[in-house]
Amino acid sequence: MNAAPVVAGFLVALLGTLAYLVVCDLLSQEIRTRLFRLPFLFLRLAARRLPPDQRADIYEETWLPDLHYILRDEEAGPLTRLARATGHALSLWLRRGGARMAEALAAVTPVRLDGFEDVRALPPGRRREFAALTARLREQLERPADQDTAAGLLTAAVTVCEACIDDRDEHTAKELALAARPLAQSLDSGHPAVLGIRRAHAHALLQLGRFRRAEALLRELGADEVRIFGPGAPETFRTRRLLGWALVGEGRFAEAEARLRSLAAQVPAEEVPLRLHIKCMLSWTMACQGRRDEAEDAYDSVIAFRSRELGAGHPDTLDARHSQGKMLVRSGDPAGALAVLRPLLADRARILGRRHPDTLETRKYLAVARALARPGRGGLARRGAVRELRRVARAQTRRHGPGHLNTEDTRQWLAALTGSAAGR
Repeated sequence: MNAAPVVAGFLVALLGTLAYLVVCDLLSQEIRTRLFRLPFLFLRLAARRLPPDQRADIYEETWLPDLHYILRDEEAGPLTRLARATGHALSLWLRRGGARMAEALAAVTPVRLDGFEDVRALPPGRRREFAALTARLREQLERPADQDTAAGLLTAAVTVCEACIDDRDEHTAKELALAARPLAQSLDSGHPAVLGIRRAHAHALLQLGRFRRAEALLRELGADEVRIFGPGAPETFRTRRLLGWALVGEGRFAEAEARLRSLAAQVPAEEVPLRLHIKCMLSWTMACQGRRDEAEDAYDSVIAFRSRELGAGHPDTLDARHSQGKMLVRSGDPAGALAVLRPLLADRARILGRRHPDTLETRKYLAVARALARPGRGGLARRGAVRELRRVARAQTRRHGPGHLNTEDTRQWLAALTGSAAGR
């Protein structure tokens, strides 16, 4: 009997069996791998219900470690571990356990504001996130807190207030600063966060046009800072800058210029942003005293530096360009203003959005410059400017309210261009 066929058949059967077992094992591993992905899928679905600013804290630092711990439990079998992990993830998703955890975490953890120090050029989604953070911070400020938590909350409040003021949302900044007052009383009066929230409150009032009240608050704050840090200390610079601007608002230009020049001489060269802010204020102050050419040169210097260091589209660069154009309108050079404001409007609309308060201000002064560049009350340019100013006034009233400085300024230009109070 020939044994070769038997041996061949045996080998084929053996290889087939081995292949079958390998395929089964591979399928088993594939199924196991896919099954063990289920808890992570449910966990990600649960994480989508978390506030964006808390997602990393809860999902990455709490939920994922817990899930991995359940899946590595050596005392339970694979199916038991899978069942427990899936049930845990499902409960977080279906029972909205994350929402309760988020509320508990929000009650004690100061909001994180990384990336929200300047919100002017943020896209709509990030702006909505900033608004949510601001609302949550407002709630946190109303709760009792220990000293460390209170200091963190006040520091966050200062950041939000200054970001809102830069974004021309002074009302929110003022309300937040007032809401922080009770918590500030739980800390030492010389704590940097307490001084910061006092400065933010005064800054908001200053930008709302309450110059005398802002001046009084800034003088009190400045005296306290000198007492704590000493005269000429860097910690006093920002308060002194705002005090100079309050004097400008009150029309005390010579006194404001003297103060700002004294401050500029003390600010170190490496404090570039602060030095440029002071130089912008000085430029406006010089123009208000009739020194237009000197002011224009100073603005050119600030714009060139900011364009080089920050970029031509940075909001601070756009601010300096607008201030220069506005100065030229008010000092009687509408043609020069048009050369500045025409390209600026396109840049502000592209970077900040067409409805941003800064864009509205540039629209207004561009319209005024066009009207003044072509004198004649019945001209098309003047009628077009009046229509544009009325549109801007309506948008500003919706955004700021009727008594805001920007709104009132628009109505004054309307009255000037129409030759009566009808613009009001």
